[in-house]
Amino acid sequence: MNKQTKGISFKNFRRFQNFPMLQLGNITYMVGRNNSGKSTMVKALLLITDYLQNQLSDTFSFDNVVLEDANIVTFGRAKNNLSKEPTITFEYQLDEFDIHIVISGQDENTKAKVNVLSVNDAKTGIDLNINYSKGNITVSKELIEDEKVDDNKLNVIKQLEDSVSELQEELDAITDKTSKESIELMTAFRKASEKLKDAKKLLPKENKLKGDKQYTLTYSLTDVLPYDNNDDNLLRATIEKFIRHNEVLSTKSKKEIKNFDDVLELKRNSGHLTDFSNKITQSINRQYFYFIGANPSKQSALFYLRDKNNALAQAIHNFYQLTAGEKNNDETRFIKEWMQVFEVGVDFSINMQAGEAYEFKIFEKDSQIAVSLSDKGMGSLQAMTLILKIASLIRLSKKNKKYITVLVEEPELNLHPALQSKLTDLFNEVHTQYGFNFIVETHSEYMIRKSQVLTKTQEYGDLDSLNPNPFKVFYFPVNMKEPPYIMKYRKDGKFMNDFKPGFFDVSSDLAFDIL
Repeated sequence: MNKQTKGISFKNFRRFQNFPMLQLGNITYMVGRNNSGKSTMVKALLLITDYLQNQLSDTFSFDNVVLEDANIVTFGRAKNNLSKEPTITFEYQLDEFDIHIVISGQDENTKAKVNVLSVNDAKTGIDLNINYSKGNITVSKELIEDEKVDDNKLNVIKQLEDSVSELQEELDAITDKTSKESIELMTAFRKASEKLKDAKKLLPKENKLKGDKQYTLTYSLTDVLPYDNNDDNLLRATIEKFIRHNEVLSTKSKKEIKNFDDVLELKRNSGHLTDFSNKITQSINRQYFYFIGANPSKQSALFYLRDKNNALAQAIHNFYQLTAGEKNNDETRFIKEWMQVFEVGVDFSINMQAGEAYEFKIFEKDSQIAVSLSDKGMGSLQAMTLILKIASLIRLSKKNKKYITVLVEEPELNLHPALQSKLTDLFNEVHTQYGFNFIVETHSEYMIRKSQVLTKTQEYGDLDSLNPNPFKVFYFPVNMKEPPYIMKYRKDGKFMNDFKPGFFDVSSDLAFDIL
């Protein structure tokens, strides 16, 4: 599985008092009736990512420009109306890290206070907990495997023990304790004994087992927090200052410092914490979420670059700016291939008019005459919006080396059933070729059925298999007390369990009614 968001859960957010941890796939479909909470998970992902990438402090925003698609605005609109708890909690699994965020605030405020930010790395045993409410930061590390004594150290100790024993025997054999030989042996015996004592000090005092704490240290935030927001990453800067503060304490006497042994243990192992800091920073910064909403495109002869409310106009503008002047590239070939799949045409051209708008022309098969994209049906406009946006993301991924997750809202709008199923082919191919992940909110039975077909024909297996299934489907019941649940694929493509009424059963029920 690509490095990516692996799971998310939350408490007291929007309609859910307790949203269970959902382990996401490479292509995740969310299905269910209207108002069942499907978009809530998308909003949570956008909010968490914005906080981690842009703030990493004690402020959680709902009104940043990048959050326009979340459409939440205030803490009051984010918090569950039925909850008596004053906090919202997010749990976020990213690569090997488990991230925990607790926020609180006033209903009318567009920003909330972060009470707790914690990051745990099960691979290294490091746990970071920043408690803004209490004003402290705790770093601990537990052993991820039993601590084994170095065989070389044991061999040195054995040799020293043998040497001390031999010297003792020779001393015992000498009757004249004042002789030169006795004095020389006594000196050698004393030196060997001191070396043996020092060598034994380097051994663990007791056997340390997996799960045992190597160190746990808590410092005041005022001692370690960055003094300004000019650091390239506040989380990394905070960890670095935590390490430096610990090094200062390690120069003091044991009587002055509480948990002095832990202070020395961290000093000896500070490289582990630095690696942890670099890895979590890299994981956060490499994530890129792109939201494609279910906005119906406008049919117009010209697509104005300033028209922010026209998703297709913005898709054309972004692609043109990324590839201006290039007539032959991977992204253009990608567009041509998929516009044919979605029956839009075989080729296209984009021409800017007076620096204000774009003219988008479509070439039909076996025709040299181009027609305006605006003259095509709404389904073609919907398909081209999606294709153009994905093409721009392909170019972006090459330039910035991001792990891209595309959040897609009802991509099946205006598409007839045969083309709806092609959307699953599109997502699967883009994931396979470019490593993109998709989280798709849909009402399309045909997209889900195509994922079943691909599961069988591609012989997808479990996550641990050599050919893991990229698809996951979650059903969201209307009743908020019932958590979303996963639809498990069998090897033959069928599901092991059933959807709740209102999805797969509708077509068969209608057929029965006709009969």
